[in-house]
Parts: sequence; structure tokens; C-alpha cells
Amino acid sequence: MFAKILVPLDGSALAERALKLAFAIAKKFKSEILLLRVAASEEVVVSLPALTPHAYRLHNAGECQGEADVYLHSLQTRWLESGVPVYTEVLRGAPPEMIVAVANEQQVDLIVMSTHGRSGFDRLIYGSVAEAVMRGAHVPVLMVPNPAEADAERR
Repeated sequence: MFAKILVPLDGSALAERALKLAFAIAKKFKSEILLLRVAASEEVVVSLPALTPHAYRLHNAGECQGEADVYLHSLQTRWLESGVPVYTEVLRGAPPEMIVAVANEQQVDLIVMSTHGRSGFDRLIYGSVAEAVMRGAHVPVLMVPNPAEADAERR
């Protein structure tokens, strides 16, 4: 049913909450897992009086790529004992678009990801990667809620 499962990760412990569920599903269906890290370059637009605004990159692209590779490799190693085949991929770009593109290109059957539970102003400014993926994906997307978000919904 689910031959290939995509798990997008952003390096946070919150995003890693999706791993336990993804691996449980993979073991049940004898699936393989693709861990994806989208290294989004951060830019700041600086505008000083009498100067044209200019965008400055905050991170070196090579460092971001290297850090993401090391991060995913450590997760891959940690989950080796599960017996589930695990592959990794690091890409650069806008996370929602890249996640959907990889899901299409790699012909994944399921995306498992955590929500960060942003709301209000933060959601307006930063958007919701999970929501954008859900709207753009052509496969099921299983959302693992932020524990604080789940607690708020129970109240």
C-alpha cells in the first residue's frame, strides 16, 4: 500500500516527532523511507537612506548543505536497527514546493510530517509549510500535531 514514505524534516525536535509514526507505518507495510531536508537560504533585505534595497544571504550554501547532510545521516544511522530501508536527500529551495516536487518525482505513496502549530501573526508572516504541502500534494499527507497544539484543541 505504501511502498515509499517521505518524511520532510527541518532539523527541529518537533519535526522529528513524525519519525516514530513513519517508521511504524513503514515496518507494517514493508516500505522504504526517504528523509528530506530542504535547506532554504535565508535572505535579508537591507534598505538604507539613499541606497537601493539589497538582499544579503545569511548562510553559506555549502555550509547549509553540509550541515543538512550530517543531520540526515545521523538520523539514518539512528534508525538502521528498525530494518526499514532509509534514504536521504538534501535540496535547496522553498520547502513546500520542494517537498511536493520530491513527492512527485520519487513517486512516494505517503508524506508524514509534523505541524509546528503556528497561528495568528506567525502563520501570516511565515505561512504553514504543512498546509501548503497538504494543498499541493497528490498523495495522502499524515500530519503529526505539535503537542501544544493538540493540548489546546482538547480544551
